[in-house]
Amino acid sequence: MISQRKLIIITGDLASGKSTLADALSKYLNVPAFKKDVIKEQYCDMYGFITREQNRNLSVMAVDFMIQSFFSFASMQQNIILEANFRENELRQIQEMATQFAYDVILIVLRGDIETLYKRFLERLPNRHRAHTSLNLDESIDRFREYIEMLRSQDTVFIPHIIDTSTKTPEEVFETAIKLIG
Repeated sequence: MISQRKLIIITGDLASGKSTLADALSKYLNVPAFKKDVIKEQYCDMYGFITREQNRNLSVMAVDFMIQSFFSFASMQQNIILEANFRENELRQIQEMATQFAYDVILIVLRGDIETLYKRFLERLPNRHRAHTSLNLDESIDRFREYIEMLRSQDTVFIPHIIDTSTKTPEEVFETAIKLIG
């Protein structure tokens, strides 16, 4: 459905619907989606963690796996979706590979009103895998806001296409993303 050599990166705020969008796009476009949380959960089940540092290492391992997966798909000139709350240095690694393999990169950044996102975050927390509970972001909205602002302050490396998910249904977010992909 989409041209060859397209990398779709979905990133953004916690509880903004990144995984939901990745799943919908993957199904619609028939393109594999690699989602950090799913990979991190598998690493957590295999290795476990005690400290926040160990938990952060699981995240790093998951993103490294995603980057290596992109390299494998790029070597075969296949389209791929990567979903995570990427850090600037991770996006730079992806950018280097995307340039090397002449990929068209579409960066979709999902954002939202902090209070709306915090409410969503708290609602889903009881059902979240333990791999996602080491930040203690449920302590206060101020702590949550601080973390979101830290993520937002990083360079997105690619031209971002920002979608405010606090004012759209998942279907509207999907439709907006499809228009961006072309």
